[in-house]
Amino acid sequence: MSDLPVSSLTKRISGPSSEAWDVGDVASKRMLEGEDIIHLGVGDPDLDTPADVRQAMFDLVDAGQTHYSPLAGEYDLREAIAAHASDLYRERVHADNVVICNGAQGALFATFLTLTEAGDEVIVLEPSYAPYPAVVTAAGAKMVTVVLDKEEGYPLDLAKVKAAVTEKTRAILVNSPGNPSGAVFEQDALCELARFCHKRSIWLVSDEVYWSLCFESEHSSPYREKECRDSMIVVNSLSKSHAMTGWRLGWAIGPDHFIKSMTTLSQALYFGINQFVQKAAIVALQDKKTTGKFRALFRERRDALCQGLRACNHIDFAVPKGGMFVLLDVSRTGLSGKEFAEQLLDEENVAVVPGFGFGSSMTDTVRVGFLHEVPRLEEAAKRIARFANSKVKN
Repeated sequence: MSDLPVSSLTKRISGPSSEAWDVGDVASKRMLEGEDIIHLGVGDPDLDTPADVRQAMFDLVDAGQTHYSPLAGEYDLREAIAAHASDLYRERVHADNVVICNGAQGALFATFLTLTEAGDEVIVLEPSYAPYPAVVTAAGAKMVTVVLDKEEGYPLDLAKVKAAVTEKTRAILVNSPGNPSGAVFEQDALCELARFCHKRSIWLVSDEVYWSLCFESEHSSPYREKECRDSMIVVNSLSKSHAMTGWRLGWAIGPDHFIKSMTTLSQALYFGINQFVQKAAIVALQDKKTTGKFRALFRERRDALCQGLRACNHIDFAVPKGGMFVLLDVSRTGLSGKEFAEQLLDEENVAVVPGFGFGSSMTDTVRVGFLHEVPRLEEAAKRIARFANSKVKN
């Protein structure tokens, strides 16, 4: 019997970017078999969720908080997120403008299902997070890429973005701090982009999951442009700020009609998020110490990794201003990013992500996460430099 057909959607969202994690998957399998591999791939660092958040979850389960939750999320969590956002954006955000989602990834997927349809265009900045092509095209929209300048550390280029806009442009997606680039966009540039989108009736979607990891400046966001909020969506989570990647708790902030549409969509997608996870997330949002602690820790790790990588003259990179990754240009080794990542794993037992998943201009790059303690990162940098040097022909 031949295979029965499946939806074209799954084919549409399974482009080249979906294969970016293959090297990491091989590394994880080898680690399960007992090999000592330094895994610097998936953005899930060696940190535990704060103890009080974990304890809150256990207590909530014991207390019977295991039932269906409201489709838009537990209202006390939405209020806690609104209070957090009000501090972050220096202007009041209302709980009614928050919807709870299955992680930031789920929020992004649901957001673009809500905003776009076949024939629309969505502008995405490159280098871009590997799942972006899938989420922005799921509803049939076309992704339009704007390539940022690596020589300047991938800053937001407003002229390029504006030039890419057509009558079909439905949304623009920005990510600051950036994954994989580590770029932190200037506040003035983001505000100008917000005003531009508002004037042109274009949605501006801001992915801010690395909001707590800005090393040289405060977090910047277009959402600070208060008068333009009815054309903006912010996606966020606690995954990076509180080491809660596996909790799958994220949210979107947007205008009333967007929240209503997202709530309707949630009924079909997941019918509410785990009640005990939502309640425990309130404890995390009330924790004002962990984010500063993590920020200092990742800054130290970034500096150690970059210092070690400077020992190699055959790789180029911009020091990331935020996030938890550094993007290496390995073109001078004569290898593509894919070849570099695969051979690095085989020869030096270090796992990184090949750059082809971050856009067509990124095929000669790899993404390296500063995800472990400093001594481990120093050893990884030594191995990466040794490997890169060995591939260059004198």
